[in-house]
Amino acid sequence: MVNRIGALAPADRLIDTRTPTQGVRFVLALLLFVGPLWAGPAFAQAAAPHESPSDAAQKESGETASRPLLWRVQHPAQPEPVYLFGALHFGDDSFFPLPDKVLDAYRDSDVLAVELDVSRVGPERMHATLDRMGRYPSGVQLSERIAPALWEQLSQASERLGLQTESIVHLRPWLAALQLVNLQVARSDYRAGQGVDRYFLDLAKGQKPVEPLETLEQQLSLFAGMTEVEQSAFLEHTLEDLEATGPQLRRMARAWREGDRSDLESVILGAFDREDPFSHTLYQRVFKTRNEAMASAVESYLSAQQRVFLVVGIGHLIGPDGLVDNLRQAGYRVERL
Repeated sequence: MVNRIGALAPADRLIDTRTPTQGVRFVLALLLFVGPLWAGPAFAQAAAPHESPSDAAQKESGETASRPLLWRVQHPAQPEPVYLFGALHFGDDSFFPLPDKVLDAYRDSDVLAVELDVSRVGPERMHATLDRMGRYPSGVQLSERIAPALWEQLSQASERLGLQTESIVHLRPWLAALQLVNLQVARSDYRAGQGVDRYFLDLAKGQKPVEPLETLEQQLSLFAGMTEVEQSAFLEHTLEDLEATGPQLRRMARAWREGDRSDLESVILGAFDREDPFSHTLYQRVFKTRNEAMASAVESYLSAQQRVFLVVGIGHLIGPDGLVDNLRQAGYRVERL
């Protein structure tokens, strides 16, 4: 149902108009909505066990710890709903227990739909795909493909994070950037094993069919499809204010827990500079194009009268290009629960 994601068009020029911490906000905004890339610093734990409270424990725990955003979508002439739940692909104990209204919507549904079913992506497939899409051919080194100053900056950041230079020397710039961000995130209080999408995938095992909207290759192509100029720019964005990752994650997590749509839009969508061709192109590709495909999937579920609980990155639901506004403008009833 979801169209294959196309390649990026080359940017004519890259304009550096970013404010302090906007670089890391930009990179985090991208990664927050590409599920498997939160699988760990080495991208090897694609299906790590979930550590959040069990469903039964949540019912006994009393007070709800979070108030995340949830919507119900219905066709004007049909009763079967599709629920839209916005997730972060990382979490901590404060994300749980989830509100009863969220768990009730999940139980009311016949199908769980997710961006990517990471439980089906094992370490071997992850490594093989990353090798194919994220490494240079034999004999080609990253230090030869980027500016010497950028290589020096990358080497210093890698050393600070405990990553041996030998382990990144054959990586393409986009994959080297993701390695750094994952290592920085690993130093925070948040874990992919406590991501909300992972929680529902665990709940669904043996109980409910799971329908992924995208493949691993599609998600990785968001980065592998960049030109080398764009990959270098992406690496520069990543290295800029990398140590601000922790505070930015905390802000995103707080806004998610509190269901603060305004601040989520500010911290996530506001990270994209519409005057910067590179930033604008990535926004179109990571959010707008995928949102249109996801909206088509929701419309198909509604037409088929399937009760579906759809969990996608919260950035896909908010903003003027998000699923909520798009479906409402298309004439569907969209109600926040």
